Amino acid sequence: MRNLFIVLFVIASISLKGQEMNRKDGRFIEVKGSSEMEVTPDEIFVRITLKEYKRGNSKVDLNTLESKLIKSLTKLRIPKESLSVENVSGYNWDWKKRKPDDFLASKSFVLKLSKLKQMNDLIDMQDPEGLNSVNVQSYSHSLIEDYRKEVKVGAMKAAKEKATYLLESVGAELGELREVQEIDYGYQNPRMMRSNMAMMEMADASGYQSDVAFMTIKIRAEMRVVFGIK
Repeated sequence: MRNLFIVLFVIASISLKGQEMNRKDGRFIEVKGSSEMEVTPDEIFVRITLKEYKRGNSKVDLNTLESKLIKSLTKLRIPKESLSVENVSGYNWDWKKRKPDDFLASKSFVLKLSKLKQMNDLIDMQDPEGLNSVNVQSYSHSLIEDYRKEVKVGAMKAAKEKATYLLESVGAELGELREVQEIDYGYQNPRMMRSNMAMMEMADASGYQSDVAFMTIKIRAEMRVVFGIK
């Protein structure tokens, strides 16, 4: 019984100290504000893989395939600087033969585009047997950081507006800003993986230029804000 009394006394003491701290801090209101926007990507990174192949007794090599890719970029007015090498690999059908033509290599590139529909013409210009795969690797926006700042400011304004009308409803007035905390859900690079077959089908429709909108990037911010009460 004595132990129970001591525990109750300690709890009561903690409660009284908490009330005393609240009196020192004064009255306050804590709210959360959020803001979000959607933007259309203007940086789309596409992985293109070329592969050597046998045509009769000869081999169509990477130099030939890569040259055709570069010429296609020039025709479409896509800067050559937008293309970079990602990886090079190769294999031999039968290593015992040890013939140069039996070794088939592949080379993957990453191409930065501003619009996905540029891929339609680009794919159509390539050697279909030498084009191993095409897929969207990732996408973003050149002003993504500016947009993030914008939604954070919007979340702060939303929090202040919420606190203001809540206090006005009970005849109170908003006081000074006391605390701000950004609620971070972790950053995920916007990505969309598309099957190679789907990309090929886009190019198969003769004369068709896709005007279907690319999926947007959602940018969201949430803030926890504490205001004093006058």
